[in-house]
Amino acid sequence: MFRIIERYLILEIAKSSLATTLILFIILMSNMMGRLLSDVSEGTTPIQALFPLLVGQSIYILSMLLPLGFFLGVVFAFGRLYKDHELVVLQACGFSYPALYSVVIKIMLPVFLLAAWFSIWLSADMLQRAKLIEDREKDVHQFHQLKVGQFNQSEDKSQVFYMQSMSPDRTEIRDLIITGQADGNAKNSIETAERGRHKVDEKTGDLFLEVGPGKRFEGNPGDADYRIIEFEKHGILLQKKPQQTSRLSAREKSFSQLRESESRDDRIQLLWRINIPITLLVLGLLAVPLSYIAPRQGRFGKIGLALVIFILYLNLLGFSRSWMLTGQMPLWLNFWWVHALFIGLTIILLMRRTRRSWLFWRYQQP
Repeated sequence: MFRIIERYLILEIAKSSLATTLILFIILMSNMMGRLLSDVSEGTTPIQALFPLLVGQSIYILSMLLPLGFFLGVVFAFGRLYKDHELVVLQACGFSYPALYSVVIKIMLPVFLLAAWFSIWLSADMLQRAKLIEDREKDVHQFHQLKVGQFNQSEDKSQVFYMQSMSPDRTEIRDLIITGQADGNAKNSIETAERGRHKVDEKTGDLFLEVGPGKRFEGNPGDADYRIIEFEKHGILLQKKPQQTSRLSAREKSFSQLRESESRDDRIQLLWRINIPITLLVLGLLAVPLSYIAPRQGRFGKIGLALVIFILYLNLLGFSRSWMLTGQMPLWLNFWWVHALFIGLTIILLMRRTRRSWLFWRYQQP
């Protein structure tokens, strides 16, 4: 009989947790996608890096949402069962808190493993891949940002060019007109070219627009010194390669990189990743006594309290992280004091629900 009840409770918790996590994930992903699309439209992020960034950020968001989704899922599922008097009947039949915890732990363990995989390994791996793709695509991003039928400016603003058309794969532009100043003097120059392609210098990594064949006209209006030069091809600097490639942030480094690093920031990031699945365990244990609803309370009576507790939990974890970053807290203490605080809250709620004495607590008659 208890096995049937366990399957029923596991299904209720799974449905509530999945629905809660999915709703929160959609909300946060919508905001994040809006920011990414804004960066793409403004030209700060290559469109080729949009999907890798989207996947990397979605895994990171999901790893942060799993503890909250599971916590609210247990509170909501058990709250409904209390409101419908199902758990009251089960407890009267001998299905006590140890049995409830047995159910919660059975469904919490796979969620814990999933959260650990997302937080410690997968999230950083996806963010790092997205970063590498973004850095690679930035080499040709300036070229892809060229507007057909509009005037475009080189990075050093010394030349303005106009193209009539671009190939479907956006790798070649055709029928160009380029204006600027001739090298080393104040003479104006106008050149026309049949086509142009992007080219990355193998030594410097600078991005050039290679145009040709075409003609170049140098001179100022009214001057006799006027030159016409025919060329096969030449390059226009579009974007200089930075002197140093962008470094990976602590959030983008892999588990092995963080473990081998001596940086304080990297060590704190490693502790933070390990902390996320531990938070899920603590919140899962706290959700069982917290979900109790008295007969006259509403079905959603404890959801608001659960949100307040989670926000308090998250803020205390954030304070601990900030104190460690500033050196006000030793690394050996890290986040354990916050977990211990909420484990203590769980014990207090269980004592109030079971009415059992412990140390200085007196036994109370039901």
